[in-house]
Amino acid sequence: MAGKIRNLLPRNGRYYARLTVPALLRPIVGKRELTEPLGADRTVAIRLLSSAIHRMQMELDQARDRVAALSPSAPSRRRPMSVRQMALAHFDRELQRDDTARSLPNGYDPAHEAKFRPTYYYALKRAASGGAEDDELAALIQWAVDEFANDGSPVPAKGTEEWRSLARMLAGVKAESIENQNRRDRGEADAPPKHPMLIPATELPSTTADPLRVRIISPDSAKALSVVLSAMMTEKQGKPGTVYEYEVAVRMFEEFLGEAKPAYRITRQDVLAYKNALLETPANYTKRFPDKTLPETIRLNKARKEPFPTLNATTINDKWLSRLSALLTWCVNNSVIPDNPAKGVRVDQSNRDPDDDRDYFRDADLQKIFAAPLFDPSPKLTEKRWALLIALYSGMRASEIAQLRLDSISEVRGVLAFAVEEKTKNKQSRRLVPVHRTLLALGLHDRIAQLRRNGTDRLFPDWFRDGQAMMQSAEGKKRAVNQPYSQFIPRWFNRTYLPKVGIHDQNKVFHSFRHTLKTALKLAGVPKSVRDEIAGQDDRSAGAGYEHETSLDVLKEALDRVAYDLPELKAT
Repeated sequence: MAGKIRNLLPRNGRYYARLTVPALLRPIVGKRELTEPLGADRTVAIRLLSSAIHRMQMELDQARDRVAALSPSAPSRRRPMSVRQMALAHFDRELQRDDTARSLPNGYDPAHEAKFRPTYYYALKRAASGGAEDDELAALIQWAVDEFANDGSPVPAKGTEEWRSLARMLAGVKAESIENQNRRDRGEADAPPKHPMLIPATELPSTTADPLRVRIISPDSAKALSVVLSAMMTEKQGKPGTVYEYEVAVRMFEEFLGEAKPAYRITRQDVLAYKNALLETPANYTKRFPDKTLPETIRLNKARKEPFPTLNATTINDKWLSRLSALLTWCVNNSVIPDNPAKGVRVDQSNRDPDDDRDYFRDADLQKIFAAPLFDPSPKLTEKRWALLIALYSGMRASEIAQLRLDSISEVRGVLAFAVEEKTKNKQSRRLVPVHRTLLALGLHDRIAQLRRNGTDRLFPDWFRDGQAMMQSAEGKKRAVNQPYSQFIPRWFNRTYLPKVGIHDQNKVFHSFRHTLKTALKLAGVPKSVRDEIAGQDDRSAGAGYEHETSLDVLKEALDRVAYDLPELKAT
């Protein structure tokens, strides 16, 4: 049973915040206790309790002010205050209330403060950094906004962006006042304010010169992303390849901006303009235009008689915008900036049918790829030839094919199948893929038997061995480590073989074999659920084929419906 929580009152299935009014203050307050409804959900009620108690304490503080003759009359209406003046007034008011509470008998309860103050403090810090929704933000700090409204200062309507900005600022200021309260509890002197809205105006540039200064919420706010990235990667213990990709993402963004902007000065307009620039950026621009910045490559590419193909939407979204947004989210979570200006910024692909990818190989392409001399039927098929064939007839990713062990190819209820079970893209990728009848006719059984006689345990031993050697020799070299061995054959295929056979479409690459099979399955009338299971896009594990007696039979029948017009492929 949950323990009793001080000041939380359950009554008739609902919860209330309750605070006893000291006897000295009852004639002024007119009540023996103060209560505030918190709803029927206990978890939500506990979360809202500290702010409710704070509002009650504020009411009691006002009564204490009257008792102490600190404010014998109602607050006078003053000239509207600026946001900066509100911050200073709010900070001074909170510390004055703390002084008053400590000076009155029974006005300060250290045990109560120690129990609720930390929770409220961290909630305020999260809210100040943009991590609270409107309802929570209001529950935490609306009382302070209302105080200024009651004093005659115009305040924005709740729910507007202006209101959020004011509420976050007040939350940050309140959190800083709590830090000083903690120092007082330890017998220490108050510390000079750190919040930018509390620093004397003479020490800040004017808001006219830098209107984004209000986005500074910590000393780290003025650091460039390239500096902040180092702290993020240290915390996450990023692998060299991951660090390299993030460094490239930051470099590209800062090249576009023309400077290493402080984090607080990065706006949503910057990110939207960057997204539009990426749509015009040539693929592999650093190799095609060495020593040129991103804006320069865009200009030079447009000036070409035949411009190089530009980055596709998937690369922009899943690589460059994704990494930028992830870094900025880390900045929000670590009080570097109040919000993520890249949140939700993506190239719109809503009209793109994932089952109708534009970059699959047509029959004419396949006839070029699987023609002589590479596919001359006279010699035995080599590793490269088998890699292309398995990609075409299984739809597996290059990383899945490269890892195949001989023991991963076995018969299950009479059906020979590839078991994709090592390092996979995600949980759904672990699956069984039946071996297509064409691969059997071309001698896959014989190849497996020969490899076993040679003493290897891999279907592609040379590919795996060369890749491992490269990875070991490249230790510490970020660019090399960032290119896994599973891409050895795909890179040869994309950069050397496709141009050699006359295919120059940048959207047609090794991964297109996967899309080619998915398209062929669709044209063959295979249901989408079966297509997804073959491709590893269904929520199944590798063991699912054993759990459903007809599963592999159905997959095998569906896969064998696929037939390409490739007369060059004959059994060897």
